[in-house]
Amino acid sequence: MILPGRFQPPSRQLVVYGESLAQALPRVVKQFWVGQAVVVTNTSLAAKHGLGGKVSAILGETLRNTVTGIRENSPREDVMRVATALRSKGVDAVVAVGGGSVVEAVKAARICLTNNVKDAADLDRLKTATTAASPRPYLISVPTTLSGAEFTQFAGITDERTGIKDAFHHKDLAPDVVILDPEATLTTPERLWLCTGVRALDHAVETWCAKEPTPYSDATSLYAARTLAHWLPITKIAPGDIQARLGCQVGGWMAIQGTTIGVSHGASYGIGHALSAVTGMTHGITSCIMLPHVLRYNFPASHDRQAVVAQAMGKPDETLADIVAGLVVNLGLPTRLRDAGVRHDQISTIAKVALAKPCVRANIRPIDTEHAMTQLIESAF
Repeated sequence: MILPGRFQPPSRQLVVYGESLAQALPRVVKQFWVGQAVVVTNTSLAAKHGLGGKVSAILGETLRNTVTGIRENSPREDVMRVATALRSKGVDAVVAVGGGSVVEAVKAARICLTNNVKDAADLDRLKTATTAASPRPYLISVPTTLSGAEFTQFAGITDERTGIKDAFHHKDLAPDVVILDPEATLTTPERLWLCTGVRALDHAVETWCAKEPTPYSDATSLYAARTLAHWLPITKIAPGDIQARLGCQVGGWMAIQGTTIGVSHGASYGIGHALSAVTGMTHGITSCIMLPHVLRYNFPASHDRQAVVAQAMGKPDETLADIVAGLVVNLGLPTRLRDAGVRHDQISTIAKVALAKPCVRANIRPIDTEHAMTQLIESAF
C-alpha cells in the first residue's frame, strides 16, 4: 500500500563519486569560483603525507588556512575554532576532510557565521531556530567513513558542559559538494570503516521499516541494503579493493536519503544516541549491537517489510535480525553491550534517556514504558 504524503526534495548537492580527488577537487574549486579555502580535518589526517596534507597540496595557492584536531563527537569548542577561521576575509569555501565529527563541526560553524554566534554558550539559541540565510561559505566534504553526515541538514554537536549532543538544523546545512573518492578511505582504521558501514545499513533498514515510508526512501534504502550487504564484507577480506569501497560509499549515500526528506529512524538509532550520551560509545558500534535486537522487537509489526530486506540482502530464508547479527560477527565487531564497555548499572539511565528520543517515539512498534525499554536494552547486554 502506498501511503499519502508530500515529497520535498533534499537540499541541492553535487555528489562526485568514483573520481580521484586530484581530478575532482580542482574542477569543483573552479566551478564554484573559489579564491581562498580553509581545510578542516582531524589530527590523524593532518600530516603532510596524510589525506589532509594531500588536499592542501591540491588546493595550492587557494589554501588560506588549516584547522586540525577536530575531536570525536564535534565539541562546541572545535566548532568555534572552525568558525573563527571561516571569518577570515576572502574565504569562499571550506573543505572538510574526515569522518562525521569533522563535517558536523564544519556544518555547525557555518551557521555560527550566518547567525553571528560569538562563543560556545551562544550556540544555545540555535537549538530552536536559525536565520533564513543560507550557511556560508561553500562546504566541500571529502568523507573517509560511511557515517553519512555529509548528506544531512543536521549537525550533532556536543555541549561540553553537559556531555549531551545537541542537533542543529538548517534546510541548506548539507555540504554543497561531496567527493566520494574510495582511495581517500584507504587509511581509515578498519574498525571505524566497518562499524560506520553497519551504521549506514542501520539507516537503510530503519527508513525502510519506518512508520511512514515514502516511494523515494523505499527505493534508496532497499538499494542501500543490497549494496552494503554485498560490498562491506569484501572490504573486510580485501581492504584495498577500490571497487568494493566505492560500492560501500554509494550504499552509504543512498542509505541516508530517507532521512534527508524527513523519514524518521526508529529505536535502534534513538537508543544509539542514548548509549553515546551516557557511555560515550560511538554510533557505529551502537548500530552493530542494537539493530538486531530492535529488529527482533519490531518483527511483529514489520515482518513483511523485514522479509523484503532479507531477500534483497541475499538470504530470504533467514530473519533480517539474524542476517544483520551474522554480518556483525563476520566483520569482527562487538555484538553485546558488555563487550563495548557498558556497565549493567548504566542500563536504567540509558533507558530513561532513550525514551525521550524522537526516533524512539517514531518506532514502528511502540516502546511506551521504561520497563519495556529496559528489557530491550537488557536483551543486548
